[in-house]
Amino acid sequence: MNTSSDYSIGEPGHPWGPDDKSAWLSLQSAKRSYQVLVESRISSLHDRFHVECYAELHYPSGHYKLYAVSSQDWNPELPSVLITGGVHGYETSGVMGALHFLEQEYESYAETFNFLALPCVSPWAFETINRWNPLTIDPNRSFVADSPAQEALAVVQYLERRGLSFLAHFDLHETTDTDNSEFRPALAARDAKAQDHWEIPDGFYTVADTSRPC
Repeated sequence: MNTSSDYSIGEPGHPWGPDDKSAWLSLQSAKRSYQVLVESRISSLHDRFHVECYAELHYPSGHYKLYAVSSQDWNPELPSVLITGGVHGYETSGVMGALHFLEQEYESYAETFNFLALPCVSPWAFETINRWNPLTIDPNRSFVADSPAQEALAVVQYLERRGLSFLAHFDLHETTDTDNSEFRPALAARDAKAQDHWEIPDGFYTVADTSRPC
């Protein structure tokens, strides 16, 4: 079991306060470039897709534009598919997978489905290789009205504006070794709640929950 005593920030048995969260944020730094690795690839899609900036994130540590990429000739007679990547910014394959699909695989399905892709929902977390945003909020737990996470709120509001219905939603995630070495210990410390280690699976897998179709 992981406990809050396994982590360098905070007092064991006590959830993090503002000073603890500030201490965590002070340890974070950009380790890669959202502009170079993501924005530049999205820019190259303008000729084949409808590309728009659906929101901007404003943090003291940086400002980021969020992009939506959709079928250029949207056909209301076709079923529609939503693809999201980078909800957890440290899960790199989700971002790269969304971009790869748009660049290399989209044409095989273009006559059958409309596609809307949000390739990198959490660009600050992508740059700093984090699960949380700068406020230590997990965007993946925050897709609700009046969300405390700017990233999640931007997605909710954008989809409301579009007013689309989707046959399927592929939310691309990844389970990394750092789940056990960093992110679950940090979660245990932040919330002062023990967290189990789990085996990190190899390969590709899908998860669905028919009892909670959202």
